[in-house]
Amino acid sequence: MTVSEIMQSYCVKVNGGSGVLVNAMTRDYSYVLTAAHVIPEKQGDIVVHDYKDEPLGVLSVLIPQEWRESKSERYDFAILKVDYQERLSQKCLSASDLSDRAPLTLVGFPETERNSADPIKEYTGHKISVANELVIMSLDGGPGTTTIRGMSGGGVYHVQGDKPLLIGVEFQMDGTGREQQYGRSQCHSLAKFEELTTAYSSAPMIPAYLECFSNMRDTIFSFNVIDPNNVSKLKLELEGAADYLIKNGLLPPYKVMEQYHSDLLVDPTMLGELKTYELWVAYLEFLVICVLIDQSGSADDDYLRGLERKRRLVYTSNGTNWVSRLEDLLKTARRLLDKDGTLIVASPEPAARVLPPTFRLEKVISDISVVPNQGPFPVIDSTESAIFTSFKLTHLEGLRNKCVVDIEDEYPNLQAGKSQSDLLREKLSEIIN
Repeated sequence: MTVSEIMQSYCVKVNGGSGVLVNAMTRDYSYVLTAAHVIPEKQGDIVVHDYKDEPLGVLSVLIPQEWRESKSERYDFAILKVDYQERLSQKCLSASDLSDRAPLTLVGFPETERNSADPIKEYTGHKISVANELVIMSLDGGPGTTTIRGMSGGGVYHVQGDKPLLIGVEFQMDGTGREQQYGRSQCHSLAKFEELTTAYSSAPMIPAYLECFSNMRDTIFSFNVIDPNNVSKLKLELEGAADYLIKNGLLPPYKVMEQYHSDLLVDPTMLGELKTYELWVAYLEFLVICVLIDQSGSADDDYLRGLERKRRLVYTSNGTNWVSRLEDLLKTARRLLDKDGTLIVASPEPAARVLPPTFRLEKVISDISVVPNQGPFPVIDSTESAIFTSFKLTHLEGLRNKCVVDIEDEYPNLQAGKSQSDLLREKLSEIIN
């Protein structure tokens, strides 16, 4: 599909205005982002048609209470929950990341063209400013209100190469007087809509890359070796394994997120990290490693269920030394894992140790195994201490360094009949339970 075809495929009519389809972190419904002023008071009066003029069922409306009370333009945005749309893979960009005079494209159904053979129109322009999540864009050719009436609620895109990135939704012309309303338009950034989903306790909008692990496949297993040729076959074998898993029942990232949620994080209060791309790159690597060790033929839902008390990966964007969080990590392991389980930490720490120092581990285990209020002196619960001691705590980057980077010269010199992934399995099994 061309860039225009992609943008137009997400464009919808919302009564007399426009809207744009986006992904939600659920398969129960999808979202239409639009302007609040195009939505009738009664939900039964809302009519939505997609770019093929097919009707979409409206399930509910998310609209700011401030709009209902004041009709202030600051709150002229809304979300429609519509029937789930399987085909969506909308890609987004924060408006704050736009460069000066970044090119923008507004896509919608202008009123004057709705009965034409080509009802969806695009207006190109550029960013003038972004402040308080309000984007002001200049429209090429200086169209006036009459020309673009019906475009309210339409998606605004920044195109990078062949990728259209949604940055917001247009809701009105810029300027207070009619004579000023030419060639400049106002748009709400996506942050406004994210606030609205939070206010309604509704599913967050899903970043497109969370739809499938294939979006992470090209960035997995980047080995910082001296000679990449030494491990080129290993990388191909691991990428091939990832491809196989993706094609054979591997749950999409957003389903894994729904299933494990804050249990994927070192700090369960940092829920924003669940959308971090690096978490999902690490998780795909984790699954490939687990399947390699277990010699499993798939990583489907049944496999994950069997894995969850045996091995877990937890992520943090904090690049400080992971060993400094031993107590928290051990308590996480106690909560998530059975005896002898393995907890793998993923974080941006290039020189991470593969294992914590034994003396530090023993000290922390001794401290957290103390039974409170059991006499005048500390008493260590030997059963708890044994469980804590049975856990294996390691770091994903440390595993990469220990099992590949530090021994890269072993990989091209294997005996006949032994693959590079066989050697990696041996090295990983020496560390991971």
